[in-house]
Amino acid sequence: MTIHLTFLPDFPIAIKNGVGGSLGRRLYAGLGSAGKHFFYFDLNQPGGHWQPAPGFPGAERNDAVSVTTSEGLYVFSGAGNDPRHAYTSVLMDSYFFCANKQQWHSLDTTLPLGLLGASAIAVNDHQFLFWGGYCKETFDALMKQLSQASSSDASDKHINAFMGQPIEAYGWNSHIWLYDVRKNTWEAITRNPYPANCGAALVRINDDFMLIEGEVKPGLRSLKTKCYQFGHQWRLTTKYTTSIADQWSHHEGIAGGYASAVDNSIILAGGAYFIGSQANFQQGKLYSHQGLRKHYSDTIWRYQNGEWEQTGKLPIPSAYGISIPSQDGLYVLGGETLDGQTLSCCYHLKAI
Repeated sequence: MTIHLTFLPDFPIAIKNGVGGSLGRRLYAGLGSAGKHFFYFDLNQPGGHWQPAPGFPGAERNDAVSVTTSEGLYVFSGAGNDPRHAYTSVLMDSYFFCANKQQWHSLDTTLPLGLLGASAIAVNDHQFLFWGGYCKETFDALMKQLSQASSSDASDKHINAFMGQPIEAYGWNSHIWLYDVRKNTWEAITRNPYPANCGAALVRINDDFMLIEGEVKPGLRSLKTKCYQFGHQWRLTTKYTTSIADQWSHHEGIAGGYASAVDNSIILAGGAYFIGSQANFQQGKLYSHQGLRKHYSDTIWRYQNGEWEQTGKLPIPSAYGISIPSQDGLYVLGGETLDGQTLSCCYHLKAI
């Protein structure tokens, strides 16, 4: 497999931590650093530009989890400013963008837990599965402390205490949740046998749901690729598959990367991690990324026949952009770079 890169017109606003999806022959994207803005690009008009779509009706938010179906795009949770609080918190609302009507509306459902940083995927047009997600109470408590801190030293004290906790102290979602749109019900169908992840890549190959790396606590990445299969009444079987670290011992794990399934293979690109965090954690340093600089990857990985290999490079190292799978590859919109710059570039990675 080789990767052919094609640039699209730049996004109208530099964007990261947003949501997006492919609806018919249009790409839709927005939120995150784009605020309530939402845009589309018509793939039938490659010489065109991004066009405005109806703006998002809810509060501005980062790191919401989205699911795309043939009917539209769903948005759940995220971090933003709830009018009831004077600090950023995990939001508990949900929205749906209808492709046919070109309209947003809020979903009349109550989230069972915060889904900030979660990974989600559609099983079909009305059933969605969710892995991971920050604990609302833990996240909100930290944001409240930081909003009330009287000095930078006080803020640092709160950060150090928060980051220096063991994995289980963060209370991230340890179940796999099912949302049924038709029934409007949430169900914790099973407990995740592995440590909860946030910012993980999630793809589906036939009946296999592959959850790739992500964080297990702030600053520390998982090194594992997990395979989940669901049988009758959601009976779960799982296994570890070959990980990148099995073949590249210096690998530190990836969060905020871009991923897609193409035939029976996986494309995984970009992402961010801290070099030295794994060694620090193994040595008992719970604040494993303290003093380390975040690294942004430009590597494109391919997983096929149980093996990972490097198959190309991104035009610029980045993470936290919008990843939209395509039948033959992956669209990458925006992202963040090493110097904190938010990107507006958009491109397609086509597997050949």
